[in-house]
This record gives sequence, structure tokens and C-alpha cells, in this order.
Amino acid sequence: MDKYLIVEPSNGSVDLGTAPRMYEVGEIVPAAMPELKGVMPVLYTVEHPDQQLPAIAAIASRDLRAGLPPRICAMLETEANADSLMRHLGDTIALQREPHGHSAFRFYDPRVFRNLAWVFLPNELSRAFGPVNRWSYFGDNGWTAIERPTDAIDGRLSPSAEQWAALRRLHLVEQALKSIRDAGEPVNERTPRQLDALLVKGAQYRLAAEDLVVFAVQGVLVSPNLDRHPRVAAALQPGQTSTYAEITAQWTDEHWAQIAEEIALHAWQNNGQARQRE
Repeated sequence: MDKYLIVEPSNGSVDLGTAPRMYEVGEIVPAAMPELKGVMPVLYTVEHPDQQLPAIAAIASRDLRAGLPPRICAMLETEANADSLMRHLGDTIALQREPHGHSAFRFYDPRVFRNLAWVFLPNELSRAFGPVNRWSYFGDNGWTAIERPTDAIDGRLSPSAEQWAALRRLHLVEQALKSIRDAGEPVNERTPRQLDALLVKGAQYRLAAEDLVVFAVQGVLVSPNLDRHPRVAAALQPGQTSTYAEITAQWTDEHWAQIAEEIALHAWQNNGQARQRE
């Protein structure tokens, strides 16, 4: 299989040093959105992987450690030719909106792509892969390779209204994940979906921006039912003189431990009452 690299040049150039230069296939401009020319990612061939991949990984690692937007977006392995691959990537970027028009779906960005498995069903994700057999992105543990979930399926990716909403929340999910990691707390493959559910819940309390992210992070670290605690419920009430983030930032670790304990006790009591009714 041939290897290709998607690079975001707006995030920086890719100089491989003494390794052979990559051949530039071209800018991935969707046929349906020609106005994006000049601001889209570029596709390269990786014809000398033994020499080129270590240099590529070094660039991706530096960007990651520095907290910079990734210039190394994805490495693709495919049996398709470059023209077919370019056409598929462009068509997937230009997601059709209802009832008309298109939206630029930067699914190739690793911060987006690594969340797609919980947003889409396997057959839907397969449409995003198209002719790509293996898709790899660079993260904390180096390259993560994902095989196409099912055989290539004809047709274009068409998100539901619920999936569109989840895609629009991905930047908040990523902000929350960063906050959790910066606090030295562990995350796993379930954490992004848990955060998304908490973002939906927080929006029901009319939280937005920083308040919404703070609520989601607290929900993962303390309890997904933290809003049931009287003290948290009071902080969520409208008309406060301070924001939710400002109010809860004054609480100590001991306060949060007590809140978590009381929520767990309340849930245990409710479960016991439910069993008695049965």
C-alpha cells in the first residue's frame, strides 16, 4: 500500500532535514468549495518511509509538546491512486448542509478525527475513510493507527442533526480533555463521550464558554450527577453575581470530596429505596 501525509501548512512548514523531500501531490481543495483554495491542507506522498517517518514524527512530537496546532495531521495507507484519494478527501471535507450549501469539515485534523469513532457508527466512519485502509494520527503515545471499520461503502458521509451538534461541540471536548490532563488526571477512550454528555447537560443550565467546560470537567472528576447536589445546584441557578466557574473555583478539595461522597451516598440510598419498592 502507498503512504500519504496530510499536512496543514498554515500551522507551519515541514522540513525533513537530511531525509528525502516528500513529493507534493497538491492542495486538497473540495470541488464543491473552490473558494477554500489557499487555506486547505496539502497531500504528500511518503515514498521513503524508513527515512522520512522519523523526521515527520519528530516534527509532530515537537508541536504536541509545545501545545501548538498540529501541522502533521494524518498518515494514510491506501491502494487507491493519488487522484482518487484527493477527490475523496475533498468530497468529505465539503459536507453538504440541509437544505443547501456545504460546510468545511476538517475531519483530517487529529483533534477531530480521534473523536469520530464515538460520533459516527462504523459504517458511517467507513464513508469518511473511503479508499483509505489505515489512518494514523500522532498523539501522546506516538502514532495511533486505525483500520477502516468496514469495507468501503459507496455514498458520502451525511451526519444527522444530533451528529452535527456533537461535531460542533468537539472543540469544547478537546478543551476539557486538556484541562483534565493538565491537572494530572487520567483519561481513557470513554472520557470524550462522557464529557460530551456533560456539555449537553450543562447547556440545559444555560452555561456557555468557560462555565460549560468547567462543569464538564468537574462532572468527569467528581460525578456525572454533580448537579443533583444542593450546593452545585445553587451555583447553577441564574442571576448569580459571579459566574459558575468563579463560584466553584473558591471550593477546596475538601469541599469537592464531601460533595462527591454525598452524591454517592444519595445514589446508594435511592437504589436501596428502589429495591425495597420492588
